[in-house]
Amino acid sequence: MAREASRIAPPSGLRVNRQSAVPVHVQLQAQIRHLISTGSLKPGMQLPTVRQLAGFLRINRNTVARALADLHQDGFLESRQGTGTFVVQRPPHEGRAAQSLERLVEDALDRARRLGFTHEELLATIAARAPHGRTPRPVKIRALLIECNEPELSHYREQLEAELPLHVDRLLVEELQGRIAREPGLLKGYRVVITTFFHIHEVKQALPPGGPPVVALLSEANISTLLRLVELPEGTAVGLVCNSARGSQNLLSSIQSAGLAHLQPVLASADDDWSIDRMLEKTRTVVCSEQSVDRIRARMPLDVEVIIAHRRLDAGGVEMLRDLLFQLERDRS
Repeated sequence: MAREASRIAPPSGLRVNRQSAVPVHVQLQAQIRHLISTGSLKPGMQLPTVRQLAGFLRINRNTVARALADLHQDGFLESRQGTGTFVVQRPPHEGRAAQSLERLVEDALDRARRLGFTHEELLATIAARAPHGRTPRPVKIRALLIECNEPELSHYREQLEAELPLHVDRLLVEELQGRIAREPGLLKGYRVVITTFFHIHEVKQALPPGGPPVVALLSEANISTLLRLVELPEGTAVGLVCNSARGSQNLLSSIQSAGLAHLQPVLASADDDWSIDRMLEKTRTVVCSEQSVDRIRARMPLDVEVIIAHRRLDAGGVEMLRDLLFQLERDRS
């Protein structure tokens, strides 16, 4: 009781929308993950208890417990016996890959338990099936990633190399046709070409027949961004800003694909001062990419709300790519 009385202030900006179609536990999970990813909740910081969070947000304790349990499983939080729940110190490069392995193990343990097997029986079966001696790490497959700007190329390459056995080279869409003309053997060393749905037609038209398979992945806005936009009234004008006009158009496509048709988009580009001024004449709510926020923040008046669009490659698409890589390696073997 003494520990419960010593209240820890809830993170600022934490709120839920009961009218939203997004389940409350998903809203809470996404917001806490966003606060951790952006540094508002720093490694080592302690979270309020389930009871405190439930009371602050006026929601069911089981809902809070479910959200925190998911964050524990994804590697964002840890429990310290007798102390509380804390933000973990996450590895900078291997965090996502380690989390994927942990989820794989948890899934296997859960399925074995539901089938009536003990953990010991599962471990014994794995040990019996595993090859003798040390298993070498899988050889990384060379892939070519094609996108419209350097910041997204770097961002998506980091995600792909963290989650898949890939060595990713990068190339801008606008350079693809010229490079192939100058270097006919450019694609010879690649097992797969990766792009987003925004550029799939451009990429396929530029590639010669008989080349490696082309995989298009969906680039999606982070759920915390979408939750904030869902709350805006019908007809609200919202500025959409990336480093380039093409990037802003892609950001618009991501938001439209999420079904947010109640907003009035106003596109602008961080490299075009006139478009920024025109946008600010029409709106005081601006969504911008992670890559452009530093370029535009100094130009934003104090009454403008800046929402950073943390975009990632869709998890389902990444898993589809994993299956394709496995198939390619099996066919080659």
